[in-house]
Amino acid sequence: MAALQLPAFLNNRAFVRNLLYLLIWCTMLVMNAYEPKKQSLEFDALEFSFSASFWLTVWFEHAVVLTRYLNRQKLVWAVVGSIAALGCFVGIRYGLEQVLYWYLFGFTNYNPDVPLLYYTRDNLYYALPAVGLGFAFKIVEDWLAHQQERSELVSERNAAELAFLKSQVNPHFLFNTLNNIYSLAYTKSDAAPGAILKLSELMRYMLYDSNGQGHSSTAGPSGRVSLGKEVAYLKNFVELEKLRVVNANVEFNIEGNVDLFRIEPLLLVSFVENAFKHGDLSDPAHPLIIELSVRTGKLRFDTLNKKAKRQTDSVGGIGLINVRRRLELLYPKQHTLHITDESTSYASSLELTL
Repeated sequence: MAALQLPAFLNNRAFVRNLLYLLIWCTMLVMNAYEPKKQSLEFDALEFSFSASFWLTVWFEHAVVLTRYLNRQKLVWAVVGSIAALGCFVGIRYGLEQVLYWYLFGFTNYNPDVPLLYYTRDNLYYALPAVGLGFAFKIVEDWLAHQQERSELVSERNAAELAFLKSQVNPHFLFNTLNNIYSLAYTKSDAAPGAILKLSELMRYMLYDSNGQGHSSTAGPSGRVSLGKEVAYLKNFVELEKLRVVNANVEFNIEGNVDLFRIEPLLLVSFVENAFKHGDLSDPAHPLIIELSVRTGKLRFDTLNKKAKRQTDSVGGIGLINVRRRLELLYPKQHTLHITDESTSYASSLELTL
């Protein structure tokens, strides 16, 4: 699913901040004006002036003083600005209630002859909470911004790690397959041309389809591919490996409509590759069993093989370590993986929510 894209103006922090303050002020005005008994709105001029003074002071402390100076670590100016914010509350309220209302309506909130010093001291009782609330809003905004930046950094790190893990899959597979084809060519096997053609088809899928490139791309916006395409890739992989492993016995069973679902590409091949590398597939009574089923949006992928008595490859592969990490990143809390490593058999079982 494609990520939700916010409108461009919502990415402007200053615009969002100012819009929220306007909405808060309007909401408080309506709440204070509502009369439950009369079920009506009765706006009061003094309530309007007080709320305007209060929320403008909160906004000034938050958006102007702290954002401008605290973010730049100019602490002295931040303190001076906060003192100015206290005066902002007193000045706005005085201008509205003692000057403008007297001129427009002929009344004031305080006595018209109230001393300015007394008026200032009395209003600091309301101004201090406004400045404190502005500081609290700044803390919350910075915390949210930090969380967003942290989330973006984690996403970028995970994307880089996934790209690295996926790049490991391709050379690892190519290294093994070229060894296989070299063996066929060295023995002048007639299967060599067919193996090269199979390799070409697999590499086309790995390089183009699984990366969402090319005209034949089946990858969606999320980078996932059709499960049917991934199954076809696994079948080609098995056929290519069977050219190398003489008399390999493989049962590949599929249940459900794989074309209805999408999956991260190159996620299942490591289990099959591991079975071919370390398994004994020559015994018809103990073939490599590969089972894939999809039901109600859940995938189950199982492999079971007889272990070779003597390992021909002493170097441990990166495949299963790689796929475990990719599952953790791509399907967190959406998968379970069980590995059963016994003396004579090896089994893997993956359950995945698509």
